[in-house]
Order: sequence, then C-alpha cells, then structure tokens
Amino acid sequence: MSESDSVPDFRQGMIKRRLSDVRHVLLVLSGKGGVGKSVVSATLAAQLAASGFKVGLLDADIYGPSSALLFGTGTLPEEGKGGLTPPVSRGVKIMSVDLFASGRPLPLTGYGARQVLVELLALTHWGELDCLVADMPPATGDIMQVLTSLGGAQPSGLVVSMPDRLSTAVAHRVLELLRSEKVPTIGVLENMHRPGPGQVRGIRGPARLAREFGVPFLGALPFDSGVTNAVEQADVGALLKTEFAEKLRRATLPYMKTLRTD
Repeated sequence: MSESDSVPDFRQGMIKRRLSDVRHVLLVLSGKGGVGKSVVSATLAAQLAASGFKVGLLDADIYGPSSALLFGTGTLPEEGKGGLTPPVSRGVKIMSVDLFASGRPLPLTGYGARQVLVELLALTHWGELDCLVADMPPATGDIMQVLTSLGGAQPSGLVVSMPDRLSTAVAHRVLELLRSEKVPTIGVLENMHRPGPGQVRGIRGPARLAREFGVPFLGALPFDSGVTNAVEQADVGALLKTEFAEKLRRATLPYMKTLRTD
C-alpha cells in the first residue's frame, strides 16, 4: 500500500451522499479496448431512459472518454451549490471528463486518473436515479477498484466480450476480479458476432466463460453496419433502431425487470 492510499480520503463521504439516491449502479466492463463496450453502455442507457427509468451515464474511461461524443453533447455541467449537474441527452444524465477536456489528451498516471474519477464522483449531483450506467475503461486497475468499492449503492457488473481468444482471456480476468470483490454479475454479452464456422451458439468463448463462472450468458449482439453509421452521426435515435439495439434490449430485459420490482 502506498502512502497516498493510507491517507483518509474525505471525498468518500461526499461520494456516498451523492449516490444515496441512486438505486442501482451497473458497471459495463470488458478489460480490453475495441470490443464495443462504450456503444453497449450508451445504447443501454438510452434504452433504459426510453423505458421510463431515471438514468445516468458515467464515462469512467478517463483516458478515452466517448460517452458525450456518442450522444453528441458538449454542454458543460451546470455548476451550483449542490455540485455539478450533468447535461441531459435523450433523457440520460451524462458525466464525462471530455465535457471539460473537449477532446484534448489527458496525460495522467494511473493514480492521476483515479483522482480525476474520484473528484467527478464527489462533485456530480446525480439526483434520484433508477440506474447509473458506468462505461468502464480497459484493464482492471485503479478505476475499477474505485467503482467496485463505492459507498451506497451496490454495483453489479455486465461483461462484454468478442468471441476471439484474446478478448475472452481478458474478460476472464475481469470476471475473476468481480468475483473476488463480491460484485454480482448480471451476465456476459458477446459483441460483434458474425455467423460462420464455429459460431454455433453455446460453444463460443463468451458462452463458455459464462458457464465457467456460473453467470447468465445474455446472447450475441450482431456486427451491424447501422451502428457504425449512427455512431458517426452521433444519432442515438438511429442507434436505437438497429438490430444491435433490439438484441441488446432483449438480452437485458431480465435486468430491466429487477429495476421495476426493486
């Protein structure tokens, strides 16, 4: 443990208060970049909002923030006595460091990125939320540790993987960490599925991974050119009309039902 880790951080109490009206926190993780985790996070947040839930989207990927870009918003959070109020797009409250950095690079160490995230959590006034979706960065380091040990709402994990061996191996480490931190996992999603040899349901890497850890396999999301077009245009409305979005909605229906019944 470093000296900085041993010093009490009084922002933890602020974070707990900030999240006191947040019923659920969902961490969307992959452990590896390039698997479409940010698009899954943004689409799911928009679907939850369209279904009548009060939703926030936290862009926890400090090095490569993309949530504001996906929603086409560059509006700065409003500063007030209650803290920073996130801008709202498609009914989703969005907080991202890119709202302040405006595309500029952030040359931060791992500790520095952790401090930026803690500061955002301490200052952001989310208000009452049914669900706070957190778009997590690649890897399993400082940022993940911050969000798996939140005060207040108990986080759950949603693991996104592609069917290739490398993505699955990294996702395996993510699931191991979630289990060691006692964070419930709502399931494993396979993204960018392309039908072909060896792509029979139930024998692919993500499905095997889910079985190994005893968590639901939520199915395969197709490679969809409509997603690429919607993302290029920052058109969330078009994104929600894709086959990808419909498959994601069906895959996460059990989770949505828990939000309605809790």
